[in-house]
Amino acid sequence: MDSRRDTDPLRTLEVLVASVVAVMGLVACLMLVGTVAGSGSVPGVDAEVCASGSGDVPAFRRTAGDTTGPVDLRDGITWRAEEVQICDPDPDGVIRALAAAGLLVWLGAPVLFFCLLWRLLRRARREGVFADRVPGGLRTLGRILLAWAAVDFFASGLIDAALLNRMTDGTLVLTAEVPWLPVLLGIALLTLERVMSQAVEMRRDVEATI
Repeated sequence: MDSRRDTDPLRTLEVLVASVVAVMGLVACLMLVGTVAGSGSVPGVDAEVCASGSGDVPAFRRTAGDTTGPVDLRDGITWRAEEVQICDPDPDGVIRALAAAGLLVWLGAPVLFFCLLWRLLRRARREGVFADRVPGGLRTLGRILLAWAAVDFFASGLIDAALLNRMTDGTLVLTAEVPWLPVLLGIALLTLERVMSQAVEMRRDVEATI
């Protein structure tokens, strides 16, 4: 029995995911405390708060009609900045609050996802991979990823725009990028949920005929 448990792949995954949850939770707490409290005793505290924007926004112009950029380019060569970061080394309370909200969006959903994934692995190891509640767990994980993608798409753009507006004199346009990875993973999990539901139905049919 002990040797079977030691070689159980689900047990290995369960321990690995639990370790990831513990590390992510610790990092999230330290970053939030550091951003809000501003005490130098916590790593990352009193660090500058940065916001990202595209390279053609007015905040990154030296003067009207004159933009910063690389030098010694040959004739006909153009350039563009895919992303530019501006940072406040001494953020005020509002900027700290916006940065904390951004961290909640960035870290909150992954921590919740891995917590539920750990619970699903634990349930599958105890009740079986084709247990009745496994498809529902996969469905929940997929929905969390899709919801995270939607919240990240809107909230990250709003938070970045708010930070840039406080750090610059101009009014900046809201920009956001679709987080494709959680979208694709969410769709994959929902698809897997459909497959597992069929497998559970087949298991029930087999049990009914015995």
